[in-house]
Amino acid sequence: MGNFLPVDPTPATIESGQTPVVIDWDYLNAAVTKKLPSWKVVVPPGDPIASFYFQAINKDAPHPAAARLWEEFLYSDEGQNLFLGGGARPVRAESMHKAGTLDAAAYHALPPFQGIPVIVTGDQNAVATKYLADNWAKAIG
Repeated sequence: MGNFLPVDPTPATIESGQTPVVIDWDYLNAAVTKKLPSWKVVVPPGDPIASFYFQAINKDAPHPAAARLWEEFLYSDEGQNLFLGGGARPVRAESMHKAGTLDAAAYHALPPFQGIPVIVTGDQNAVATKYLADNWAKAIG
């Protein structure tokens, strides 16, 4: 019916109007505002859905100590501020703020949200996926 166009959004598709609304992680949409200042990022009211970049070190890695050092760097103040510079919310933001090591200007530039972030479980995701599959077409039709 023309209500939903499954297009991967880019600054070009947004600027052309091909994707006037994008439902995606806030940090991905926030990155577009650097290229298109007119683009607005809104986090809907309520508890926002969150996710972490889950990390693992393969037990058979050729250099597991190097991998552990990389993980330590990612969760260091410097690594977390690099995530923040990319528009992602650092998992350690609260403790870094208390310690004075958080890049406050970058943090305050993030899209505001209210509520307590919720990390969806695998079971919750399966229920939501089934609900959308069963109801999406009639909701947008």
